[in-house]
Amino acid sequence: MNKKTTLLGGVLAATFLLPDIAGATMLLDTGTPTGTGGPAVLSTASWSAAEFAAQAGEDVTSLAAYVTQSTGPGQPGDKFTFDIYSNSAFLGVRSGSLAPLATVTATYEADGWTTASLNWTPTASGDYWVALQVSSNVPGIGTEGLDLPQETSSTTGTVPALGFASLSGGKFTETGALPIGVEVSTTPTVPLPPAVWLFGSGVLGLALLSRRKPSGNLLAA
Repeated sequence: MNKKTTLLGGVLAATFLLPDIAGATMLLDTGTPTGTGGPAVLSTASWSAAEFAAQAGEDVTSLAAYVTQSTGPGQPGDKFTFDIYSNSAFLGVRSGSLAPLATVTATYEADGWTTASLNWTPTASGDYWVALQVSSNVPGIGTEGLDLPQETSSTTGTVPALGFASLSGGKFTETGALPIGVEVSTTPTVPLPPAVWLFGSGVLGLALLSRRKPSGNLLAA
């Protein structure tokens, strides 16, 4: 078989065999809450958080929380923030002293999942907390009280939370914290697959053969 035909076949095979190099996945997925028991409240004085694990270099692209106004006085248009914290300095620290690694504003519009886009990449592998917060000190970030329905247990979902925390005495604590619906989505860093190298080799081979024989049909057998 002609060398050029063989190389071209390799290039085409590599093209079709190339996998999806990076696809969105979940770092945290507690599932949709069933509403069993009373909800946690999201307000200026009541915040909630969930713990998750992340690897260095993973791009966190969106955060979501299951929010309703079933029993709360909150209204569509109310805003709150998603704040991400390191696990090393989170529990038991005064909320005013917490330093978020990333923060993004979310707007409640209707009962269900409220999502906010984010562009944050952890520099170290480890455990992190995503907190739902409402601050009267930040203009436009306020709500009179939204509901965070409970999960049936603390281990629900495809990627259960490592832990839950709530604000008590101005500090986050795991004691008495209710399991809520939270999601953290990421686009992970994926090693370059062998097919990419095969593709590159085929293209290089075709280029070299084309230089040797400048005339003629490249695809001729």
